[in-house]
Amino acid sequence: MQVVRIIIQIAILCLFFEIGKWCTDFFHLPIPGSIIGMLFLFLLLLTGVVKERLLMDGTGFFLRHFSFFFLPLSVSAMVLGPYFIDFGWKLIVILVISGITGFVATALSAESLIRWKEKRDHDPSH
Repeated sequence: MQVVRIIIQIAILCLFFEIGKWCTDFFHLPIPGSIIGMLFLFLLLLTGVVKERLLMDGTGFFLRHFSFFFLPLSVSAMVLGPYFIDFGWKLIVILVISGITGFVATALSAESLIRWKEKRDHDPSH
């Protein structure tokens, strides 16, 4: 029964992926369909239309086997060794800049959220 539930939940996740792809194709959006589908699922989860427990087993399956899904990417990266020799420095620069940008954005948003919560907790009007 658990296997059937996981398969159904993964099918629901794939459905959101396909809806996102369709929206991207239909509206000629410059955003990948997977992102559109993920945003659509996020909005449904946020509004409570879709309950988190509906997808818990399927997402848990993906999280438990996450490294397995990156194995083909890792193998193909080894084949592309000569390209990394020629263009590797560009990739390193991109990774460092995007990593720093992600860290700074996360730190600033977390800090502002903490300050907002502290201000809200100490505000006597609430």
